Amino acid sequence: MVSGETERWPHLAVPKFWSVQFGTEIKSVGVPSVADEVAIVQGSVGSRRFLAVYGYKGRIVAAVAFNQNKWLDFYEPLIDQAAPFPPSFHHIDEPEDAQPVPAGFQPAASPTQDATVVVTGHYPNERRARLTDRRLP
Repeated sequence: MVSGETERWPHLAVPKFWSVQFGTEIKSVGVPSVADEVAIVQGSVGSRRFLAVYGYKGRIVAAVAFNQNKWLDFYEPLIDQAAPFPPSFHHIDEPEDAQPVPAGFQPAASPTQDATVVVTGHYPNERRARLTDRRLP
């Protein structure tokens, strides 16, 4: 807010989402739709109480919890650090077979998933945002 124009950069927070649908609490951190693999690391899908971790090219990119959100905050810094996927640590309520499976998302035309803004630069003082035209192929 008080930096000179050449030192400003976009605020880049890890995306978060939550909702309650028909009595099921759903919380998400990161961007699951870019993932190529997913692993259930806590709970089970059958019990409708689980935590899924998403990976892209061997790095954690998201975590989604269904009625199992108390461990979700643990994954936010791992997403920010691009920690290795699948996670190699053990959890409470870990399923017997926590092996990754294909995420099943359709491949995106571009890695930005039709974003209207593209952020570039590695270091905070190098980050810049550029508007894109979603109508282009």
